[in-house]
Amino acid sequence: MKSDYAERLQQYAQRVIGYKTGEVVSQMIHIGDELGLYEAMSGKGSVDATILAEATGLDERWVLEWLRGQGAAGIIDHLGEEHFQLSDVAADAMLNTESPAYLSGFFFKSPSHEVIDKTIDAFRTGQGLSWGAHGEGASHFLCRTNRPFHMLLADRVIPQIEGMVERLSSGGAVLDVGCGSGTALTELAKAFPNSRFLGIDPAANMIDEANERYAGMSNVDFEVGYGEEIDGTNKYDLVTTFDCMHDMTDPKGTMRAVRGSIKEDGAWLIKDIRSQDTYEQNLENPVAAMMYGFSVMYCMSSALSKPGGAGLGTLGFPPSVCKSMGVDAGFSRFKILDFDDDPFNFYYELRQ
Repeated sequence: MKSDYAERLQQYAQRVIGYKTGEVVSQMIHIGDELGLYEAMSGKGSVDATILAEATGLDERWVLEWLRGQGAAGIIDHLGEEHFQLSDVAADAMLNTESPAYLSGFFFKSPSHEVIDKTIDAFRTGQGLSWGAHGEGASHFLCRTNRPFHMLLADRVIPQIEGMVERLSSGGAVLDVGCGSGTALTELAKAFPNSRFLGIDPAANMIDEANERYAGMSNVDFEVGYGEEIDGTNKYDLVTTFDCMHDMTDPKGTMRAVRGSIKEDGAWLIKDIRSQDTYEQNLENPVAAMMYGFSVMYCMSSALSKPGGAGLGTLGFPPSVCKSMGVDAGFSRFKILDFDDDPFNFYYELRQ
């Protein structure tokens, strides 16, 4: 009979090894996504390595080992005798880029050794890495994971901001602060072709990607820029900021700058991670461990990428922080919009 210590040690070891298993399975999901293996399996009742290799033009032996691993992880179903199937729910999660359940975007290319080494060094220096320093993998991750919700902005979120549909339909001015490579802004620009849209982001590589990807859109422009350096007074009918207030080195400065740039009857739409005021409350989030890991690697790191950075981190911008910063910046009205289709984010409206 095992002692209490031996039992606890075994349970702890299983938990830790489980995280390593998750890391390796995540890498295999990324490989399957990149090689089109899930797409090739979609709609087929049963495939084996021979069938899948022929469909994709890949080496059969490598495909077989990948199938075995994915079957063992439960990502795909093992039907027996080394035949496998991509279930209907798996196809929705892995392939449907318009589904709220879409997951493949989370399994992006692992950070380079250089990024890992710089992150380790940040623990000693206190200074982190900007989002742009992570390269295109991080940019694609942001675009793909947020796309299903960005596609709902025009129909489900903007109508909750009083008078905004009418204003943008007739022709307004919109600024997206922290636009990344432009996914959200361009969805709005398609929905409201009479309005003008400007996206700014400090990551030059993301701005380059946005300018290349959306070069044909006449009502959209992208520029490198920081939120705290916004020019213009009473200039914009709508300012948007999606999933990046917690990443900013100077969110308070951005609040003040946005306050000055919005027209008196304009609005600011902020989308940011669902979080709470205390660590204990955040532990109720079933993916809290992942969120804090993302924070160390990306969000808090970005927020500390300049000396004196705020360092809020992934779960550092709950409603109370948004409201208090907004009040300090001169916003008198604060509202959490009713949009529960996005399980990861709150949507805030701020007005003067």
